[in-house]
Formats: sequence, C-alpha cells, structure tokens
Amino acid sequence: MTIRKYLPWILLLILVFLSGWVGVRYLVPRTIFAPDDPALTAPDGAPAAAVSDEPAISDPTESEDSVEEAPEPGGAVVDFDDLDFTMEVLAENLTIPWEMLYLPEVDDWLLTQRSGELVSLTHGTVAVIEETDHTGEGGLLGMAAHPDFDGNRLLYLYTTTRSGNQLINRVLRYTYENQALSDRTVILDDIPGARFHNGGRIAFGPDGMLYVTTGDAGDPPLAQRQDSLAGKILRLTPEGAVPADNPYPGSPVYSLGHRNPQGMAWHPETGDLYASEHGPTQMDEVNLIHPGGNYGWPLVTCDEAPTDYEDPIACYSGFTLAPSGMTFYTPPFVNGTHLLVAGLRGNQVRHLALSPDGTVMSQEVLFSDWGRIRAVNELEGDLYVITNNRDGRGTPQANDDRFIRLRVDLPD
Repeated sequence: MTIRKYLPWILLLILVFLSGWVGVRYLVPRTIFAPDDPALTAPDGAPAAAVSDEPAISDPTESEDSVEEAPEPGGAVVDFDDLDFTMEVLAENLTIPWEMLYLPEVDDWLLTQRSGELVSLTHGTVAVIEETDHTGEGGLLGMAAHPDFDGNRLLYLYTTTRSGNQLINRVLRYTYENQALSDRTVILDDIPGARFHNGGRIAFGPDGMLYVTTGDAGDPPLAQRQDSLAGKILRLTPEGAVPADNPYPGSPVYSLGHRNPQGMAWHPETGDLYASEHGPTQMDEVNLIHPGGNYGWPLVTCDEAPTDYEDPIACYSGFTLAPSGMTFYTPPFVNGTHLLVAGLRGNQVRHLALSPDGTVMSQEVLFSDWGRIRAVNELEGDLYVITNNRDGRGTPQANDDRFIRLRVDLPD
C-alpha cells in the first residue's frame, strides 16, 4: 500500500528529470569558437579545425568512391585526332606567297610574295621590295617581327637580290607603320644565293635572337665550311651582331651541314629548335637542332642513319615531302605535342605527334586537297596555310594561290 500510495509522485519526478536532461542536450545552443580560441587548440599546439556552415571538401584520395570535380566549361582536353577543321578562304589569286605574319594589335595578316610584294590581308599590297630578284626559288621569302614589335614596329625580311652578276640573299630590317615600310637597314648581307637552294626562313626564338635558315646555293661543299654562310642555320642579335654565346665564337653559325632548310619551330615546353630540310631526290628531313651540330650534308643523307653526324628525327626516303614552313599546334584543349610541317611536293600538311623526349611517335597526312603547301601557322586553335601551286612546279587550281583559314571545330 505504501509504495502504491507514492507511485504517482515517483513517476512525476522521473518525468521531470528526463525533461530537464533533454532540454540541456538538445535545446541549449552550442557555442562556436573563433579559430584562435584556446578551446580549439589541439594538444600539440596546432589549431583545431574551425566550424563552417559550408560542407567540407573531402580528399579524393581517402576513398575509391570519391567523386572528382567537374571540369570548368570549355576546359575539356581532347585528342588531336578528334578535331575537325572547316575551310575558309581568306585571300586568293596571290603570287606565290611564302610567309605569313599575324599583327594582333590591328587584327591583320601580312604575307610575302616571292615576286617582291608585301601584302596586307586588309589593305592589299602595302610595299614592294624593289631590290628583290625573283629568279628560280629566290625572291622575297621569310619575314619576322621583332619581339617588341608593338613598341618599335621593326619588321625583318629575307630577300634574294644581286651583287654585280651574282645572286645573293639578304636579311633586311624596316619600320612598318601606317601600312608602309621605312628606315631600311641591312642586318645580314652576302648570304650565298642561286637559282635554287636559298633557304629563307627567319624567326625570333624564345631567347630573343634572330634565326636564319640558308641553303647551300647549289654548291654542296659550302654547307660543311664554317667560314661560309651557306647551308646553315644562323643566329644573330636583333641588330645583326653575333651573340656572345654562339657555339662558334665570332661566327653567326648555329648549326651546319644543311642542304636547303626552309622551316623552323620551337618546342612549346622544352624550347628546343626543330627545322625542316629538303634532301636530294627525296631524303627530306625534320631535325632537332643542337647548337654547333653538324647535320651531315653533303657527306651523308638521312637514309644512312645512324651516322657520326646529327641524325634527323624524321627521314622521308620513300617519297618527296619537300618540307617548308612548320609550327607547333599548342592550344590548351589538345592532348600531347604536335608538330605540323607544310609539304610542297608532298601536297599536304604533315602531322608529327612527338613523345615526351621529343622524338616522333606517329605521323599522318592532313589537308591534301589543295596542292602544294608552303607554310602553316596556328592561332588560337585555328590553322592557316598558304598554297604555292603557281611556283612553276604545281598544278594551279581555280583562284590559286590562296591563303586559307582552317577553323577548329571541337567535338561535342
């Protein structure tokens, strides 16, 4: 009887106790400490993690079930083979164009024509190099802009001319402003010239120096003579002086033993120089250029590799590619390293996929429907090519020669 008498009171006390515990555990707000509060300091003195209202980002290495973050829009990387290109003719009825140069500040292209004209895509012919002698493969050939072109407007041209009765080649410098040339300066003179094998490509390297390719001028032994400018790749300062760190002191010679090199491009990651070269009856080459290297002409041809000379990374002994201008394809949305080489007799752009050590992994033929391709360039993923079907060795198509844009189409 006694227990039954007090049972309601006992149950009431138990209920009050449970209610109070629940209120303390779930109803009292928690205190959020500042990160430097001593209460959040770990035993070793390192601050404990502060509380945040945002969800924590998990370490993807903690679990195989982790989900990777989605790439940014437009940030997908694709294989070169998955790209498509749409053709657009920018200019036609040109007279054997040889080199192209983009001027970003005015959104214009300059082209050299072997007959001596400097042509603007926007303004037409803007200058004529009167001293040009368009004989055989010679004429107005290479072109390059000074690395500080926006500031000094200095434009460099490679042209074939005459000294007495002898054909020679020169590198000239001008100021290009308001669609006109002025302030002619001879940067390099008396490069041996001939009806054939004049080289002619010029370009500024990542080191700010001017590189010049020269042919053997039809006299092959000159390519092995260090005291001759023929059959070489030359390296100069923008003023035409010999850089102090050239491989041969006091000489502009950077490499020798070349027959007729017509293309140059620098690897986008290593900065290494690559060059294309015409061989005799096929035997065309793509070379990795080493300072002071001897590439063997006329003592060896590329089908004899390995030799005691610098052997090419690509040798075309089964057909005539006749390689000329070249470029690396470097947009951020493409996997791998891709070297593109214009082919004249080969009627193509040659695509060389390079391995991390700079050697060729694979090759393929691109753009073989337009005949002889003199040069190829890349700008923001689009490709630009110029044809040379009116150079006396091609079969002209309607409205040749042409300056063509190949607009890149990314896969969906």
